[in-house]
Amino acid sequence: MRKVIIIGAGLAGCYLATQLQNTCDVTIVTKKSIQDSNSMLAQGGIAASLDPGDSPAQHAADTLAAGQYHNKPAAVNQLVATGPKLIQHLIQDGMAFDRQSNGQLDFGLEGAHSHHRILHANGDRTGAALTSFVQGEIHQVHWKPYSTAIDLQVQDNVCVGVIIRNDKNQALETLTSDAVVLATGGLGNLFPLTTNNQTITGDGIAIAARAGAAISDMAFVQFHPTLLSLHGKCYGLITEAIRGSGAILVDENNHRIMANVPKKDLAPRDVVARHLKAWQEQGHQLFLDISAILDFTTRFPGVTENLDNHHVPFRTTHRIPIQPGAHFVMGGITTDLSAQTSIPHLFAIGEVACNGVHGANRLASNSLLDCLVSAKKAAEAIQKIDAVTIIPQDTPAAPQPKPLLPSLTDLQQNAWQNLGVVRTKAGLTAFQNWLSQFNYQELQPSQLNATDLAITNLCLCASLIDKAALAEPKSLGAHYIQETTVKTQAG
Repeated sequence: MRKVIIIGAGLAGCYLATQLQNTCDVTIVTKKSIQDSNSMLAQGGIAASLDPGDSPAQHAADTLAAGQYHNKPAAVNQLVATGPKLIQHLIQDGMAFDRQSNGQLDFGLEGAHSHHRILHANGDRTGAALTSFVQGEIHQVHWKPYSTAIDLQVQDNVCVGVIIRNDKNQALETLTSDAVVLATGGLGNLFPLTTNNQTITGDGIAIAARAGAAISDMAFVQFHPTLLSLHGKCYGLITEAIRGSGAILVDENNHRIMANVPKKDLAPRDVVARHLKAWQEQGHQLFLDISAILDFTTRFPGVTENLDNHHVPFRTTHRIPIQPGAHFVMGGITTDLSAQTSIPHLFAIGEVACNGVHGANRLASNSLLDCLVSAKKAAEAIQKIDAVTIIPQDTPAAPQPKPLLPSLTDLQQNAWQNLGVVRTKAGLTAFQNWLSQFNYQELQPSQLNATDLAITNLCLCASLIDKAALAEPKSLGAHYIQETTVKTQAG
């Protein structure tokens, strides 16, 4: 029986486990609890052309347009063709998506979609509902919660396992396997304002890069236009489905910010985020006007609960204070259509991977669908791999230099200023110079405490973004270069 180690307990990792548990010896390693993942926080829904008036071809066209045609067409076609079948299987297995009063599936609309094709569950709690359902389908898997993946084990350019650390007793453990699957999410906590779970610190991308795996498209980081913003801090996502239901973006004077932009409030996320940032820099406050949505609290119970928890008086003002924040990275570990990376027996699925499906800008609600499709394709490939032969090796620990790292706050502020919604060549160069004073590339991950490891991984990811952005001389999708000089903290 093949041994498979899955790093990450979000939708991608858990769906893969359901596909392998009857034929493989599966272990899931997760950094905190099984509830800690970006999948659990996903509000908007999952896109699929299940409505009779829709088609995979239309879904593919929207995906390519949003991605600025930087996508790989074969990956897009795989997503839109395979995804609906997997969702139908989930429904047959008992997954309850929201339905209309007549019993038909209730399809929502989001930015850059030409058709109502967004399925929701429990209103705006789709990610939690779907991930929890899939986790409930897991019956024959070994769990290792509160364990952090530190480094991959690679012999003769084949991945044969992973070193993990138990976060409760700090003990290191080497797990060997026939396949390792990275399903660790993105790198949102590189930025001070993010929708991401606090556990998301670029771990999968960093450990793959250190092992020599190919990395692609790191210049493309998506910033979601609407995060709940209070006193300069962000407190979670305000789903795009609210704008799809009629909400509009306004300033403190009720001026409609997106009025003169094609597709207005439902323009692609990069366009909306840039307009909001420019408006904010002119001294304006940013709000989402929800007065057109009469049944707001019923339709968006998760957002309602979050607003109430932070004492936002939206019932009387009909406004939600918002601003853009880091949301999703389109780049990541390079994979083929079967989720195989450039290192044999190392696979990557979900946001940590770059299979080309998202291009330069992810289409709303395609990420949960990609979790299912990439996991399904990985399962099919893993079933066919040969068992690996592991040669025991005793690698002496190299002397560890003293970590010279920035504080997380300084790293986040510099990343936000120079790698954020709007970039300049001068800012990217200044950030590169600032980052070069630290020794994150020389450190042995196994010898770092949890805080320093997270910062080390984020520094590595930041460097990859910066270099990729400098290599993209023209704006494309979420990578936007402004040819003006701006002040930077870096340097």
